[in-house]
Amino acid sequence: MRRTKQAKQQTHDRIVAAATRRFRAGGIAGVGVADVMGEAGLTHGGFYAHFASKDALVAEACGTGLAQSRERIIRKIQREPAERRLAAYIDLYLSAEHRDHPEAGCVMPTLSGEVARSSSEVRAAFTQAYNDYRDALASLLPDADAGEGGETFEASDEAMVLLAGLAGTMLLARAVDDPALSERMLRVNRDYYKRAFAGQPTSDVQPQQ
Repeated sequence: MRRTKQAKQQTHDRIVAAATRRFRAGGIAGVGVADVMGEAGLTHGGFYAHFASKDALVAEACGTGLAQSRERIIRKIQREPAERRLAAYIDLYLSAEHRDHPEAGCVMPTLSGEVARSSSEVRAAFTQAYNDYRDALASLLPDADAGEGGETFEASDEAMVLLAGLAGTMLLARAVDDPALSERMLRVNRDYYKRAFAGQPTSDVQPQQ
């Protein structure tokens, strides 16, 4: 019985992994259940043994995709000195590598628009995953910072500002059809966020991918 449960969980995980890749590459609406099952090397008929609906799969894939993105970047920046980690995070997120491989990148710039028009189930899963991502990023920021007028911004607030800027920059850098403009977007925003949030001088040198 235990082996049967383990096998079912492994199959479930294969489906989620395949869905995460396909949705990031082709969007939610453009990828059907049959596409996902084919990517996982399974037949369409087995889908409903694991998920009640496509929305249930999308919800889990969004959570998995954001967790993967968060963990991958956090793992990579651990190679850097503590004072350099936030700048390294920004370099990795706003890199040409990330722009050119959405299927392996962050879910926020690829799926947020579709998630906004999705079911409450999908949006709730995305929201929880976003909050986890924000909190992980906030751990790289100072605890608080005095803003204009003396108000205090917590690290989680600053993380929300930074995440919005990074995801928006990546979305636009992928959308334009001018390679030079796309590269400029990445460079100027990368430099700005490193100055504004990491207190780091600008540099064209990025950490190893």
